[in-house]
Amino acid sequence: MSLPTINELSKEIANLISAGEVVERPASVVKELVENAIDAESSNIRIELLNSGIKKITVLDNGFGMTKDQIPVAIKPHATSKIKTSSDLFNIATLGFRGEALPSIQSVSKMRISSCTDGVNGYFYQYKSSELIDEGITPMPIGTKVEVENLFFNTPARLKHLSTESVELSHITTLINRIALANPNISFTLINNNKVVYQTDGTNNLISLMGQTYGLDVAKNLIKFENKNDLYHINGYTTTNNVYRSNKNYINIVINNRIIRNLNILFAVTDAYKSIIPVGKYPITLLEIKCDPSLIDVNVHPTKLEIRFTDELILREMITSTIGKCLYQTSLVYEAKEKDIKIETHDQLENPYVTLIKEDEPKNIKEESIETLWDEFDEDNTDLDFDDFDDEDDDKDDDDLDFTIDAEAKVEVQKVEFEESIFDTLTYIGQYHKTYLLFDGGNDLYLVDQHAAMERCMYEKIRDSFKQESNKSIELLIPIKLEFSVSEIPLINEKEQEISKLGIKFEPFGGTTIIIREIPLWIPKNFEIEFISDIINHLINNQNVSKSIMYESLAKKLSCKKSIKANTFILDSEVKELINNLKKCEMPYTCPHGRPTLVKISTYEIEKMFKRVI
Repeated sequence: MSLPTINELSKEIANLISAGEVVERPASVVKELVENAIDAESSNIRIELLNSGIKKITVLDNGFGMTKDQIPVAIKPHATSKIKTSSDLFNIATLGFRGEALPSIQSVSKMRISSCTDGVNGYFYQYKSSELIDEGITPMPIGTKVEVENLFFNTPARLKHLSTESVELSHITTLINRIALANPNISFTLINNNKVVYQTDGTNNLISLMGQTYGLDVAKNLIKFENKNDLYHINGYTTTNNVYRSNKNYINIVINNRIIRNLNILFAVTDAYKSIIPVGKYPITLLEIKCDPSLIDVNVHPTKLEIRFTDELILREMITSTIGKCLYQTSLVYEAKEKDIKIETHDQLENPYVTLIKEDEPKNIKEESIETLWDEFDEDNTDLDFDDFDDEDDDKDDDDLDFTIDAEAKVEVQKVEFEESIFDTLTYIGQYHKTYLLFDGGNDLYLVDQHAAMERCMYEKIRDSFKQESNKSIELLIPIKLEFSVSEIPLINEKEQEISKLGIKFEPFGGTTIIIREIPLWIPKNFEIEFISDIINHLINNQNVSKSIMYESLAKKLSCKKSIKANTFILDSEVKELINNLKKCEMPYTCPHGRPTLVKISTYEIEKMFKRVI
């Protein structure tokens, strides 16, 4: 048997391999060409597409351009003007630097590059699959024009797996939206089949730009945040609890004008919204991070979307704390609009809209009253009764214990103080459907969800009581036996020190069994096996387990069990007590699961429904 011969790959094959990483779809081409245009200090960038870029992509900019001699050098592998020495690789201030984009694109397409540096002497080069087929003089203003036709014409497998034109256009539009948000001082125009799809004016107005991108409702519900430390400067806009989406794609992370992907930074944003918006919902956010280029490593992947940060934990905590403080210092009353309200016809209603409750009306409820529920909780007593704690409640989306965060983000909240509290302006009208409390707020009608409101109050009381818990452990009279798999036992033994720090002492019991001898006091009664199993499983999977995260989840679930339910009549005096307690909460506008406690309907919206105004 003869040994295989090692051969150096040809330039064409090497470029095709690079193209496999850099050029995934038409949006990849647009990204690389637009980033080059931004690096060329363009103030106006125009992207023209035919058939969503599948047939042709043209990117025209008004940057400083290239000379006749520079163009053929630019399309050589690893040719770039961005870095010159190895030290430059660790101090990158431009979007491009690897010198892979143009040769990769030209290897899988027919590409023409035209450029001019003086507005007079323009020149073009035309390539087909890396082969020069034409060149010559061309009239054009200062700047560069790159035309890419028949993408993947020589790689039919890649062409076959492209999506439909509408999907490919969606990818490109989303990309340009994000690049525009990262560069609001640049005017972008996106055209597909001679129709303008998206256009910005480059006036550096981020609120206007976010409204144009995501809609007027978003622009009206934005709050600004900003903070800095010795390493990083963060600023941006994020939405209140009035506006959210069902996926994370609307959280835009920008560092030094570069759009990036980073799950840890994304979690830092969403951590600030815990108990403010519903579980599984996400804000619309533009987070801009400024720092010295030496603090980040952008040379992680050819697409340059992945970034490594110096002292990332410090950055994450600053992001969560900053956004959290802004949210807690903002009035987050949910405002209902006419479009949100479904008007039912009269024959669909069995009962009047509003039932006015009198003080002397008998209670048609269970023996346990709201007063009993308040009294049940003693702030000075941390020995809570967990016996009635189960999963059967009317909050179907209670989130399970969440250990997915790598680090515990600290949010120091400060109770917002308004000149006049919203709750001080409310006059109680009555109870609707034995669930919602109606209030006259002067120019507005307010509805309070009695269960959500009390749930918020109880949650904060329980959460605060947990903070008083000690770190002491107790030795079990009857040890707990836990079974694990053969592969998990070595990992558990390896993590013994970390498990011990949490107050859990165990010893092997032979085979796949361990014995728990000691547990921390903060684990609730009757939930020892569940909590310890979760802790160990998450630790051996290299996930952070924090007592505060567990407390957070437990406080949410327990507060639901301790709160008055829907379809329960309460007295005026009980309503007053509930509102007074809600007023004292750090976040009175949402329940622990992020649903509104308080909804406002303006007189204007009501008059619109009655056709009094147009």
